[in-house]
Amino acid sequence: MSDRRTLGDSELYAPREAGFVTLVDRSDAVVKLNAIHAGGLAALETEMVEAARGAIETAELASGATFAETGQLGAGFAILHVGQEAVWLLMHLWLPGGIASRHLWRADIGRHDFSPAPDHLMACVWELAVVDFERRAWVDTALAGKPLSEYFARTLPAGTV
Repeated sequence: MSDRRTLGDSELYAPREAGFVTLVDRSDAVVKLNAIHAGGLAALETEMVEAARGAIETAELASGATFAETGQLGAGFAILHVGQEAVWLLMHLWLPGGIASRHLWRADIGRHDFSPAPDHLMACVWELAVVDFERRAWVDTALAGKPLSEYFARTLPAGTV
């Protein structure tokens, strides 16, 4: 193929800081909250973490079904990503069969009010690094027959993604 197109400078990859923040205890699951910040984790505001925690704790399915009705296994992970264009919140709950559900919200930069993101979106390159970490943690712990506490203890170390 002779396609020589390249991405513009604004689209080129630059590492971002990421790391584990806290556990969020929903009534039906414990969710590991991770964060990514385009300006570095030191710039992560407490108010943004609390807004993400609140969204995770109160999240419901658009269909009206409960998360318990999905068969979720009581464990999951979330990613709070303060990017350059928006703030993203992804929540994944583990389902039987090694399946991760996907729930995605966004807020404008500087805002703490998350609303559902368009259905066609999944994750960006930085978020996929966290998804990969959580996948490996799930495989190495819960799917290896170990207690869920071992999954919760396996947290993303602070670093770049």
